[in-house]
Amino acid sequence: MQLPWFLISECNKIYIVWYPLGIDSMSRGGVLENNIDIEITPSLVDSVYRRALRNRTYFKLHPDEKAILYLSRRLPRISSLTLKSILLKIFEKIESYVVSRYRVLSIGLSILRRRVEQAIKLGYGKAIEWLDDIDLAVYLGVSYLNTSPIYRGL
Repeated sequence: MQLPWFLISECNKIYIVWYPLGIDSMSRGGVLENNIDIEITPSLVDSVYRRALRNRTYFKLHPDEKAILYLSRRLPRISSLTLKSILLKIFEKIESYVVSRYRVLSIGLSILRRRVEQAIKLGYGKAIEWLDDIDLAVYLGVSYLNTSPIYRGL
């Protein structure tokens, strides 16, 4: 069973990311290192490229990053996990909103998954319906990121 989660809205389009249920747990520092398959389309890369040119952040990038960003928008499909991770790092430099939205949703989803597993173990079968609530995942992710690092490990 896979659940859709909204990640990025570009102009009038909404990109849907599919998260598998077997997500790794968070590390103590709050950094989430998941191998989540994200759909990065060439049109998304093109819009980030144009936005970087508009904001003049393109010229602050390393020449290799400029080349990767320019050439990857010409590809018919982006399926390489290595290229996707490199593009996410470039996106982070260009636009922090995309990456922060990704972090909030991935952290919220992993917390929600743990809470659902715990509720099911306690005998509350309706807890599986919580996984359909995107707002709850966003709420849990934002709450976790706003929590002091001292209390995050508890």
